[in-house]
Amino acid sequence: MKLSTLGRGQSARITSVHHVPASVRHRLAVMGVIPGTGVELVRRAPLGDPLQIRLDSEQLIVRREVAKLIDVEVI
Repeated sequence: MKLSTLGRGQSARITSVHHVPASVRHRLAVMGVIPGTGVELVRRAPLGDPLQIRLDSEQLIVRREVAKLIDVEVI
């Protein structure tokens, strides 16, 4: 399942990050978007992009096209 397909309030664990450009992958890793991290979809913007996610105690805004490259498993 992809991060972009989670429903509002749904929790999951990141399993992998695929085909993300190296510069974006590094920024995501610094912010905590790494395999094994718990994630929750807080909300989507009215047109579906971007997504607000919660990683442990941090909240991030991620573009939908990047969220489509992050694999998760629902908890």
